[in-house]
Amino acid sequence: MDFLLAHWRLAAIAALFFVGVLARRAGWAGERQGRWLLNFVFHVGLPILIFGALAGVPMAREHVLLPVAAMGVALAGWAVAALAGKRLDLPRPAKGSLALCAMSMNISMIYPFAALSLAAEPFAELVMFDMGHAVLAWTVTTVVACRYGGHRDDIPVLLLRTLAAPPLWVLFIALLLNLADAPIPADWLTGTLRVGQACVLLVPLAMGLLVNARGLRRPEVWYAVGIRSALGLLVGLTLGWALVGTWGFDEQMARVVALGAAAPIGFTAVVLSARESLDIELAATAAAIAVFAGALWIPLAVTFV
Repeated sequence: MDFLLAHWRLAAIAALFFVGVLARRAGWAGERQGRWLLNFVFHVGLPILIFGALAGVPMAREHVLLPVAAMGVALAGWAVAALAGKRLDLPRPAKGSLALCAMSMNISMIYPFAALSLAAEPFAELVMFDMGHAVLAWTVTTVVACRYGGHRDDIPVLLLRTLAAPPLWVLFIALLLNLADAPIPADWLTGTLRVGQACVLLVPLAMGLLVNARGLRRPEVWYAVGIRSALGLLVGLTLGWALVGTWGFDEQMARVVALGAAAPIGFTAVVLSARESLDIELAATAAAIAVFAGALWIPLAVTFV
């Protein structure tokens, strides 16, 4: 009981996922309702979460390489996913969802454990790493999703769909307010962040409505899980230790990069797959597997940072 109270977000994720599974099996809801929930999160929940998370993040000059490292990890995952999709001869929607799974990191899942195990400095460094992932997610990753969604050769439509994404505009606004040191009350930002976190909890509910046993038998699902966490850890370790000694980047930051790089598949992959009509079954199933696996290894991993 104490564990559930300390990690209520993880308990809520698991509970909502299984509520979705039961609702689908009982015939109360299905894929249409799951896609509606993801659309709501994309247009409402994520913008609120991004503003609350980024508008008040302290930006230190010596931490500049942490968001850069996050971007490097995500781009490396995209490259490997593209090769894997070609090797498996996947259809375009499946290639797109595989790439999104490789690029999207659920670092917020690490936060509850990190808050209990890490000192203030490494926790702040993890937040900075996450900021780099967020910037990439609503710029490059969104463009990747649109390209796989059938807008590759139509540049105006591609740019329009990318720029029309509400999370992207809110991201820019939050970063500008942060850089301008705008006097936003801390309590207001905290409340905004909590509302955003509550809205994003609709994603595991939608995943439960979308996942089915057939997805577990698809090899590309396991490729997605492996590329995101196993390859992510390898890239994070390599990149982190290669940066030690550069612009104040130390060994603790290298360990933070490795931890963040191994994060489970982010819900962003599921939301963008739904928006661009990609392989939602692949994204939802892989994300569910990665999240439940993460609940096992993350508590141990944070002790090494």
